[in-house]
Amino acid sequence: MVAIRINGEESPISAKNMPTLASVVELVKTSIDPEHMITSIKLNGEFLSDEDWTKDLGTETTWVLEVDTGTPEDYVRYRVKLCPKIVQNVEMTFKDSRELFQKGEMDEANKILIVAVNDLKAFFQWYGALVELVAGPLRSDFNIDSQMEELTEICKRICQQQLYQSWWALSETLENDLEPQLSKLESFFSALEQRIG
Repeated sequence: MVAIRINGEESPISAKNMPTLASVVELVKTSIDPEHMITSIKLNGEFLSDEDWTKDLGTETTWVLEVDTGTPEDYVRYRVKLCPKIVQNVEMTFKDSRELFQKGEMDEANKILIVAVNDLKAFFQWYGALVELVAGPLRSDFNIDSQMEELTEICKRICQQQLYQSWWALSETLENDLEPQLSKLESFFSALEQRIG
């Protein structure tokens, strides 16, 4: 059995005979305000794991599905609050890589550098998808194109330095160019968070 709560209130939706959690969520989607979207889903008080989506709901266990909804703007506002910390974590990963380069631990430094670059790339993709939810004129407030271009150019230089095994130059670029640019991006998101509340 699945008990469904939408925005903290018991829902009359019956999930009887629904084989998986994914099918229950699809049913819930049909009942929410069309101007709203699902902003979070929890099962028994925990955010969903990949395995939860295919969980067999036909057992004797009672499951509690909690669904929160809101406008796309609410969703973006909530997610933007995460951006400063995400960028700070990416910056720390780049810093860890730089410190290893400076110590001469090239293999480990390169491994961490790859993680940092992939994390930054994933952040940009996630943020780009997030901004797509912002309506018309407000979208310009969220624009980070110039910061992305600057960071992309710095990363290209780092790749060249890595290719030529210029470890000293690479660590200098990380410290003097990339890390300060990431700090600026973090500040941008902190200011954006203040503006949008």
